[in-house]
Amino acid sequence: MKISHTQKFVGAIVGLLALWTIVSVSQTEPPKVSNNATLETQVHRRLAEIQQAAEALDVEKVFGFVLDNDQGALVQNGKLFLTRNETLESTKRGFEGLEKVSYKMDQEHISLLSPTIAVAVSAGSSTATTRDGRTFTTPFLQSVVLVLTNGGWKVFHAHRSFPRE
Repeated sequence: MKISHTQKFVGAIVGLLALWTIVSVSQTEPPKVSNNATLETQVHRRLAEIQQAAEALDVEKVFGFVLDNDQGALVQNGKLFLTRNETLESTKRGFEGLEKVSYKMDQEHISLLSPTIAVAVSAGSSTATTRDGRTFTTPFLQSVVLVLTNGGWKVFHAHRSFPRE
């Protein structure tokens, strides 16, 4: 079937209109929710609870704030962990041999995508002390997708990387 110049022109116009619609929608401000500040505060508090649990080396408590997800629970340094359980086991292995860990957040930004979905992006450093006394400080970057479910914010997906300085 041969496509005429008119059909090509109409197709190009439709494509441009679709692109313009996508661009204009993505650049408009989302509707403001009257309690954005409250929701952002709740997300910050949940992230602080997760950090405190991690600093206490309490992996089970950390994962008490993580939803079941078998579609990509964590991406860490180029490795995809599809399920919550796989991520939990990897985290347990990572905490083995640690005496102490602490996190310093240099930046943390919360974006509410809706009243029930938030993205947190942060940059900071972690300092870990092994049981044999060695101490390591490593910079990190992370993004975390949280969803509001059953009255509390839970982690749906996280992405972490440890860039070399």
